[in-house]
Amino acid sequence: MLSRHSKALAILSLSVAFVVGGLVLTRHVIAVAGEADAGRLNRSILDYIAQKNPQAPIRAFQNFPEILMAEAQKSNLDHCLLLAQAEVESEFRHDAVGAAGEIGLFQMLPSTAAIMEPVLGPFKRPAVKQVREAKSWRELGDLADPVVSTKFAMAYLRDIMTRRWNVKDALTEYNGGPAGRHPHYYRMVMGTYVEILEHQELRCRFRETPKPAPTLTTLLVRA
Repeated sequence: MLSRHSKALAILSLSVAFVVGGLVLTRHVIAVAGEADAGRLNRSILDYIAQKNPQAPIRAFQNFPEILMAEAQKSNLDHCLLLAQAEVESEFRHDAVGAAGEIGLFQMLPSTAAIMEPVLGPFKRPAVKQVREAKSWRELGDLADPVVSTKFAMAYLRDIMTRRWNVKDALTEYNGGPAGRHPHYYRMVMGTYVEILEHQELRCRFRETPKPAPTLTTLLVRA
């Protein structure tokens, strides 16, 4: 027959086991719920792309949402802002080619992407023949891959933001140097961003900048 001390230890051990088991189960449930939540957001992003560009091949964009979210977090920017930039740059055409030879979702010149190779590693350049004649996105090189395009574009944007912390200035330089190439580029991106904010399923992380509290000097002046 167990002594009172042994019974107490047994009850304590059983209680600890239940608590630990409960914590493990809770963490597992939270992890599963988080994965399901991320999966829904990824599908919402792909659905949005399909709405804007019905010709967009799913296989090309399959891993794009996950990379978009990761790069947005690294850049400390709303993923919806980056989505708006991609829409303005290429209308979600992963194999888009610009007038100056820009390639892909974020319309990067191979020479610009090369600047980020020391950080991200080498990428496959477009075929030797003129890119406008390319019949396959594979002939355009890695920049026609939405994942690669996003990684290089965001690394380049982060590099700019080390010098220009203001988003407007950073996007302007991304578009083509400090003066930019398109006078309305920033407005176009922000206009698209505002439209995307209306899509609750995309779970944009926009937050209004809180108004600074009035200082004592301001209060005295008002008085």
